[in-house]
Amino acid sequence: MKKILFSLIVIFIFQKSLSQSNNLSRNDKKAIKQMIKKFENFSINKDSIKWDLFENKVWQSAKTSKDSAVITALILNGDKHSSYYDQASKSYLYGKLDEEYKYEKVTPFQKQENIGYVKIETFINNRNSLEKTLENGVKYINGNIEKIKEQDSRKLKGWIIDLRENQGGNMWPMLISLTPFLEDGILGYFYVGKKLDEWSKKENQIFDGSVNKTNKFIGDPVNYKLKNDNLKIAVLINGNTASSGEATAIALMNNPNIKFFGSKSAGYTTSNKSISLKNNDLLILTSGVMTDYKKKKYWNGINPRIIISNNSDLVKEITDWFE
Repeated sequence: MKKILFSLIVIFIFQKSLSQSNNLSRNDKKAIKQMIKKFENFSINKDSIKWDLFENKVWQSAKTSKDSAVITALILNGDKHSSYYDQASKSYLYGKLDEEYKYEKVTPFQKQENIGYVKIETFINNRNSLEKTLENGVKYINGNIEKIKEQDSRKLKGWIIDLRENQGGNMWPMLISLTPFLEDGILGYFYVGKKLDEWSKKENQIFDGSVNKTNKFIGDPVNYKLKNDNLKIAVLINGNTASSGEATAIALMNNPNIKFFGSKSAGYTTSNKSISLKNNDLLILTSGVMTDYKKKKYWNGINPRIIISNNSDLVKEITDWFE
């Protein structure tokens, strides 16, 4: 009797899981199939994953739900920067979360006499409207450039660029905002599949490969020149500085007057590829790593030249360096 009961339970569980898998919409099934193929083609870890096993485990999880399949795929992929955006719930799914990541409370930097200060904050795209993203980008860029102009003076001893609360988003408005501080030429690269995709500054405009990002956001070049372009520049980073915030830090490395202060950045120095799926969801897949203008790869974040966590020590170190 017990054996019969056990057999019935096993059959029930199997039928239930099969039913749940069959409850996936046709588009969701197509999206999962497409997602698996995109992981196989573009994942930064594609050469170290056993794809037959990967596919089997993802479809096994799909018997529970689409979300379960997605999370399984993200976990098996093995990086912390990839994610999945669900259009229906307007929410993100993640696999491997960085357990060591904790937001650091930042003490505001007190304005110092004859020292310029620019805080470059996170810039997030509007998922529903390119027009709104561009509109917000114009406000973001123009606001930052106005702050630079307001403070610029021949009396300045140096500049501070604060990236300590920049957790990422779209890097291009950040770089456009900092055009006056960036040298002409290569700013950095995305190293994707043994290919280098460059970011650069030419004629006061920021480019992603051949795409003019300055023109896309604000139309005209940023022609403003600093009154003294030979001043020292302190760039502040910490564990909050992530993703596009880290890309911004890397781009600033092409200026020889820059020195980094603070603590190690978050370590999301990889590039993501956004892929639209059959069900209109979005796979944000890590496919490359960032490099500086010298082609040095940053796999695990950026270490500052001067390591400081205490705000009073930070102020002293920077002001001493400016003297």
